This record gives sequence, structure tokens and C-alpha cells, in this order.
Amino acid sequence: MDNNHWSIERWRFALVLFLAILGGVLSGYWLISLTFSLAGYIAWLLYKLHQLHRWIENGASTKFLPDSNGIWERLVHQVQLMKKKSNTRKRRMSKLLKRMQGIIMGMPYATIVLNGENEIDWANKMSLDYLNIDSKKDRGQRLDNLIRLPVIGQMLAKKESHVIEVSLPHNTQRQLAIQVIPVQKDLKLLIARDVSERVNTLKMRKNFIANASHELRTPLTVISGYLEMLRSDERLPDDLQLSVLSASEQSARMQSIIEDLLTLSRLENSELNDESNTIITIPHMLKTIINNERSLITESGHLIETDIDEDLKITGSEAEIMSVCSNLIHNSVRHTQAGTTVKVHWQKDEYGNACLSIIDNGQGIATEHISHLTERFYRVDKGRSRDKGGTGLGLAIVQHIIQRHGSKLDIQSTLGKGSTFTVCFPKERVVI
Repeated sequence: MDNNHWSIERWRFALVLFLAILGGVLSGYWLISLTFSLAGYIAWLLYKLHQLHRWIENGASTKFLPDSNGIWERLVHQVQLMKKKSNTRKRRMSKLLKRMQGIIMGMPYATIVLNGENEIDWANKMSLDYLNIDSKKDRGQRLDNLIRLPVIGQMLAKKESHVIEVSLPHNTQRQLAIQVIPVQKDLKLLIARDVSERVNTLKMRKNFIANASHELRTPLTVISGYLEMLRSDERLPDDLQLSVLSASEQSARMQSIIEDLLTLSRLENSELNDESNTIITIPHMLKTIINNERSLITESGHLIETDIDEDLKITGSEAEIMSVCSNLIHNSVRHTQAGTTVKVHWQKDEYGNACLSIIDNGQGIATEHISHLTERFYRVDKGRSRDKGGTGLGLAIVQHIIQRHGSKLDIQSTLGKGSTFTVCFPKERVVI
């Protein structure tokens, strides 16, 4: 088919040359005849090109097809074919876009599309309820100008996806989890969902635990007192001594759990006060803790090695930092097999942070347990932990304390090789 169209064009060009030759023969002016013939042919080509351009510019409608044959007919056919494919693709994309918009509009979350300048391109109906963002009225506005919270601006400035939980000024009773997902260089997707029920449930649980622990402490103290009296009574029958001793030990364990729960409650519901600026002599604190652990170390055959910078001090709450150091060292001794070597490192890292590392060469911890170690009452080996008097709250307390001091707990462990628990306090807390 293409050859037929080009054949017509070749015959057309041959006709122009024939007319030029004929004009030259009849007139004797060969050059003038050839010039006029080629100029006429070029003018005709420009006219057909102009005709095709106007037809395409006016929408390439089938009602106003240019009257032509040869290669021009082929070009018109190709334009029509491309237009048909384009229309089909547009209809398919339009259906897909409407379907996606319907899905997003029906989502129970607020969803906002942002451009590279954090300006609103599109928002669903839930955005008005959750974020007070009107898709029509606020389109083109910067999101951080409409929601004036520092955390929102900080979240939009970051390139990675993360989640924050906030209450917005227009509805402080509602707690929202907001996430920004970078899609492309100039496109972001913001999703906000209502987590008020979860937050309230968590708050109720914390309050219940705190209240229950507080109310149980007094009667448990009385019970422990009477059990202690029974144990010291020489008239207590021999067959009851073991039962009273066991009850007394469990009572003491319950008291320890209640004290830890109350400590957790206090940490969760309070901020650091002026005590957070107290200068703490960590080297002296670590040596005191190791000496206090001496009886347990002797019984289990553990070996303690230290690498302590005697001049490295930090600021913070002394009682809380004491709890962190004590819990980490005590756990490494208590939860490793006899004869384990425990290394206590207190040094600056390459960034100037003050880092405490407790390293042991014990049995190690399986990977699936590591992320759960700071959860309340979580135990890798429940039987052994209970036998050794653990409450399952030590690392949860450690986690809360170090978060209050601007740090985090890093746990590295390999089965059969040992574990490393590291806390790095920011250099702002280092005493120079």
C-alpha cells in the first residue's frame, strides 16, 4: 500500500519534469521552463502541507478530510489512526482516573496530593473533616500555611516516609496519625487517619494499670508484713514453713512488679524536670552498681570487665540514669549462663556522644525476639526469667527513660555469640 502511494508521487514528479522539458522544447528556454515547473510543484506541495496543517489544527475531523491522494492520503490516514488510538487511550485513562478517584474518595482516611512545593493539587472529602482542607477553596495553597504546626513543616521537609500523631487546632479532641509518602520528585501523598480510639484506649489502659498498681500496693504490703511475721514465728509448724516461704517470695515479687508498673506510669505521664540538668558522674555510678552485683556475680561465676572513661560525665536525672545502668548490667548478669564475661564500656563515640555499652558473650538472643524486648512483660525464656525473679519490665523502663533523655536503645545479638546493649546520650548532655 505504501509503494502505491509513493508510486503516485513519483509519477507526479515525472509529469512535472516532462512539462518542463516540453516547455523547453517549444520555447527554447530550458532553464526558465524548468524553474517555473519546479516552482509550481513546490507551491503545490506547500499548499497541500498548509491544508494538512489546518486540518490537524482544527481537530482532524473526518467531516473535513483534505481532498488528496498519494502520500498525502497516507499521511491523512496515519493522523486519523493516531487520533483514534489517542482517543481510546484517553478514554481508558479517564476511566482509570475516575475509578482511582472513586476509590480514594471512598477511603475512610483524609488523602491529599501535594506537588513539589507542598501545594495542594487534590484532596478528598475526608480532608475537610479531618484537616479542615477544602479541595476547591484551598487548591494551590501550601499545606504548611493552612496547618500551622511545626511538626507538619518538619515532616514535609523530610524526604522519607514517616508517621506522626498530632491533634489539630480546629479539633483538639481528635488524634490523627499523619503520613507523607514521597511518590515522585514533585509529587507527595499525605494520608491522615483517626487514631483517637486507639489513643484513648491506650490511655485508659495506662490509667487502669497505674490506679490498680497504686491500690494494690497497700494491701500487698499488709499481706507481706503478716507473712514475714509468720516466717519469724518459731511456733509455725514445719509442714507450713515451705508454703509460707513460697507465699512470701511471691508477695515480694508482686511488690517488685507493682513498683515497676508505678515507675512506668510516672515516666509515661510526666516530663523531665530541673533534675534533668544534674551533672552525673557515670564512672562512679557504674562502679557502685558492679559492686552491688558482686554477690550475684560470685554465685554465677560471671566475669566483669570495664572500659570506663573516668572523665566522661553527662547531665540528666540521676535516679533515672541509675535505673538504666542498673537494669542493663543486672540483665546481662542474670540472663546469661554461668561463666559469661560481661564488658561494661563507657566512652565517647566518633560523633561526641556518650555511649554506654553492655557486652556479653552469652547464649545470645534470636532475631525474632529483639524487636519485642522493650515490651512490657516480654520474656525470651519465660520459665528462666520467672525463676530468677524478673518482672519483665526492666527494659521497658530503660526505653522510656532514655527516650526522655533524647536517646534510644540499640540491641545487637547473635545466637551462640552474645549480645550488646548500647545507649548513646547526645553530645548536648556531655559535660565538657
